[in-house]
Amino acid sequence: MSPQQEGHDLFVSGRLCLFGEHSDWAGEFRLHDPEILPGKTIVVGTQEGLYAKATKLDRQVLVVTATSHTGEKHGPKEFPLEPRALLEEAQRGGFWSYIAGVAYRIAVSHHVGGLSLDNYRTTLPMGKGLSSSAAICVMVARAFNQTYDLKLTTRGEMEFAYLGEITTPSKCGRMDQACAYGCVPVLMTFDADILHIDMVELRGSLHLVLVDLKASKDTTTILKSLQEAYPRPSNEAGSRLLELLGQINTDIVGRALRALSSGDVEGLGALMREAQSEFDGRAGPMCPSQLTAPVLHKVLQYPAVQPLIFGGKGIGSQGDGTAQLLCKGLEEQRQVCDILESELGMSCMPLTVEGKAA
Repeated sequence: MSPQQEGHDLFVSGRLCLFGEHSDWAGEFRLHDPEILPGKTIVVGTQEGLYAKATKLDRQVLVVTATSHTGEKHGPKEFPLEPRALLEEAQRGGFWSYIAGVAYRIAVSHHVGGLSLDNYRTTLPMGKGLSSSAAICVMVARAFNQTYDLKLTTRGEMEFAYLGEITTPSKCGRMDQACAYGCVPVLMTFDADILHIDMVELRGSLHLVLVDLKASKDTTTILKSLQEAYPRPSNEAGSRLLELLGQINTDIVGRALRALSSGDVEGLGALMREAQSEFDGRAGPMCPSQLTAPVLHKVLQYPAVQPLIFGGKGIGSQGDGTAQLLCKGLEEQRQVCDILESELGMSCMPLTVEGKAA
C-alpha cells in the first residue's frame, strides 16, 4: 500500500421494513405469471450500521476484517480476486460468502485491483431482520465503487449487492439493499425484474423502538416455505398467501403512504397492527415452526407498553428476530425501552425518523 493512499471512509446503515415484507420477491414472480401483483414495500434506513475504511492494495486480492456489533473481530480474510475462486467461496455459504459474492460480481464486470476493507466498527446487530447481510454486501460494492471510481449510482451499488447476495445460498429479495439509501423512507415497487424507487413524503416524526427479541429465527426456512406457493399455489393456504402479498399488501401500503404524508401517526400504528394480523393468519400457517413467533407476540401484546404505543409488528422475514413498536412520542419511546429492558430483558434500539413539521 502506497503512503498516499489514505482510503475511503464508508458507512452503510441497516434497513427497517415498515410495511410490505416478502412482497419484494413475490413481485418478481410476475416474470412467470403476470397476474401476480407487483410487490410494494416502505423501508427506511436505521441509525445503526457498519463503519469501514477501504484502501487500494498493490496485490490482486481482497483482504477483509470484520467486526461484530459485540466488538468481536473476524479475519483478516484474504480472497484472491479471481472469479472462479470467489464464486466457490460465495456458494459455500456462511458469513464470508456475502463478501465473496459481491466481489465475484464486481470482478466479472469491471477491471479492479486489490482492496483492503476494514470494517472496524459495527452497531447493527446481525440476524435480527435489519438487513445486516445486505449492509455487508452494499459495503463491499461501495468500497470497490469509491476506491476504483466505477461511477456506480446508489441504484448501481444496490444491484451489485443484490446480485452478490443471491450468488450465495441466501435467496433474498431486492428490498434488503435499500439500506444503500440511508435514513430516508422510500417506497419500493417490484414489478417482475423492474424496480421502482420513490422517496416517501413524511409529515411529522416517527418514534420507533426496535426490540431485539433475544430469540432466534431461520430466515432461509421461512423463505423456502413461503416461496413454495409461487408462482401458482397448489392449495388454499398458498392462495391466501398470494392474496396477502398481493392485493392486501397493496391496499395496506397505499393507506400507509397516505398516513405518512398527512402525519397520521396513530393511523399508521393501527395499520401495523392490521398488517401483523393479516400476516399471522395467512403466512403463519405456511411456516409454523418459525412464524408462530411466541416471543414476538408477547412483546407486541405486552400490557405495560400498550398505553405508550400506537401499534407494532415484526420486522424483515418476521419470526422471533426483531419487533418494531411505534411510540406516541419521544418520552413514550424512552419509557418503552426502559420497560422492555427491565421487565423482559430485551435489548431496545430507539429510532426516530424525522419528517417535515406537522
